[in-house]
Amino acid sequence: MKKLLTILGFVSISFAYAQGGPLIINNYTAADFHTRLTAANLTTPGCYFYVTLDNNELVIPSGSSVSYNSFNIPGTIWKVSTSPTGATPRPGSHPSLMLGGAISNHTKWVMSQFQFHQSGTALSSGGVGDAGYTCNPVPNTLFTTEGAVEWFTITSAGTTYTYVQAF
Repeated sequence: MKKLLTILGFVSISFAYAQGGPLIINNYTAADFHTRLTAANLTTPGCYFYVTLDNNELVIPSGSSVSYNSFNIPGTIWKVSTSPTGATPRPGSHPSLMLGGAISNHTKWVMSQFQFHQSGTALSSGGVGDAGYTCNPVPNTLFTTEGAVEWFTITSAGTTYTYVQAF
């Protein structure tokens, strides 16, 4: 009985920190929104349990929206760090990054580093994210010349939806 309760406890903790739902990025501005995303485990001591977009920032064109259910975003490579000794590059299709994978189950979306672009010209930049992520603190709302960018989550029926909105 103790083993069963211990296993159920670990499973519930895993789901408490799993991404658990989609990341939605809405760009309501007149500029293109370029972003590099980070996911992390907020219960691990230190700042080494994280996944961050390593190559090809995501580009959300002006007036459009995207939704991602996992790290498996076509053409992406992610830096995965589970210890203080460095990070390993992994494609988004790596089994540990897929929904239900070991890394995916123990991280949640925590930050967006972004930059606006207009006709190929870089404009203002910044970062927004989860206030619980203390490794690289950023506000949940940032105002720029091109518009405001905000980060928030909504939980519905046990699914956590993480939003990044530029407007």
